[in-house]
Amino acid sequence: MTVMMLGWLVLLLLVIGAALFAATHYRRGAADTQDTARRILAERYARGEIDADEYQRRRAALS
Repeated sequence: MTVMMLGWLVLLLLVIGAALFAATHYRRGAADTQDTARRILAERYARGEIDADEYQRRRAALS
């Protein structure tokens, strides 16, 4: 009986750990995507591909 309870406890901890890992990994991916979009936008503005008004409009849309 004790071995079975220990097994369930280990399984529960593994499930909680996997859920926490997935949640933090998902958040980090979303933040990286926004940072990448802002970086690309800033590079396009720096190269002169878009003007200041377009840069401000698109940056506001990313926020």
